[in-house]
Amino acid sequence: MNHCFITGTDTGVGKTYVTALLLAELRRRGVPAAAMKPIACGADGRNDVRQFRALMQNEVPLDRLNPVYLRHPLAPSVAAKLEHRPINLRRIRADFRRLTAAYSPVLVEGAGGLLVPIKRNYFIADLARELNLPVIIIARLGLGTLNHTLLTVRQAQATGLIVRGVILNDLTGRRGLAEKTNIREIPALTGVPLLGVVPHRARRIPTVILAKM
Repeated sequence: MNHCFITGTDTGVGKTYVTALLLAELRRRGVPAAAMKPIACGADGRNDVRQFRALMQNEVPLDRLNPVYLRHPLAPSVAAKLEHRPINLRRIRADFRRLTAAYSPVLVEGAGGLLVPIKRNYFIADLARELNLPVIIIARLGLGTLNHTLLTVRQAQATGLIVRGVILNDLTGRRGLAEKTNIREIPALTGVPLLGVVPHRARRIPTVILAKM
């Protein structure tokens, strides 16, 4: 498994949850993996990074795993404007290089979806492209995911990103008709691989997902 950028179809689809499961399983297998969140907005975002750091046995300073922290739980460009703080992209790039020199793979978790603004005319998708990372898309399993996933895949491809695949996250534990058919329809409609489904409240990432990655 190589370095990758983990994004979502929306806020709250489980990017951090899936990233942490992946990191924990890789570490359990003895793989020198790391995870970073270049931009975290709000206390919950910072706590996400603390979770990654704990899974890495606190080997790396928190600020290297999260180079940009903004207090307000808003889009980075909005939070930065409110706090009168420029977002330091140079620092993000430098910390990413330092991590990739010591760890492999490095999982980079974005903020929200691909079109969340970081600066004027610069979005999360642009950061993934600048870091030259393929994208893994986390999507909810249930109703509505076809539209959100198609939009995200098409935006990624329009930006010039390679989409490694989609992971569906079961947020509710319900397996109705939408959930059952989405597993078939996502790869058929998007043309990208379905890497697997994360069960509701899973404690470990399914082996099939790591095998496909």
